[in-house]
Amino acid sequence: MTKTVSYAGAVLVPAGAGVLLHLWAGWSMHSPVRLPTVLALLAGLALAGVALFAHDALFREGGSILAAVLLLAGLGAVWVEARDSRIRAEVVACVVAGEPRTTFHPTFGEGAPSEKRLYHHPVSCDGGYPPEFTAEKRIGGAGTKVDIAYDPAHRMDPILAEDNVAHGSLVVPSVLLTLSAALSALALAGEGRENGPMW
Repeated sequence: MTKTVSYAGAVLVPAGAGVLLHLWAGWSMHSPVRLPTVLALLAGLALAGVALFAHDALFREGGSILAAVLLLAGLGAVWVEARDSRIRAEVVACVVAGEPRTTFHPTFGEGAPSEKRLYHHPVSCDGGYPPEFTAEKRIGGAGTKVDIAYDPAHRMDPILAEDNVAHGSLVVPSVLLTLSAALSALALAGEGRENGPMW
């Protein structure tokens, strides 16, 4: 295998796996088929395994171990980003139907924060779901209009539509996958040298 092919693989394996995993995660979490989360996750793990196998095959003579770790971390970040941005795919208009019920949930352990207070708002939503909305703050009294984002497959609790944003950013997985490619390329450049780099 020529170094030119290996250099191309150093870029194509992380980039291609990242794009494919993002497409798969987004589709599986938002498709009409509504695949079970476990099945979607297993397919995502299989894709990550194929990418790792391809990396090992390309760089078996000088591949960087750290590059493989960064590859897996980057693919994990891709999955989280795609899941968080797609799983609550529907937004429904609701009206608070009465005063919220309050519950208190203690925390345990030394230095633990004070007990958590949850407000359970009865809501009337188009289509009837959700019948209740729980939050750590009051969203308003009876008659307050709110938009609620929810997962049609009920895999995650509903949240306010304004809070329905991904926790991370594509910047994080992009940086991890780029570092993986760069380290693989550096490992290739060091091949043939005495005590070449094996990060």
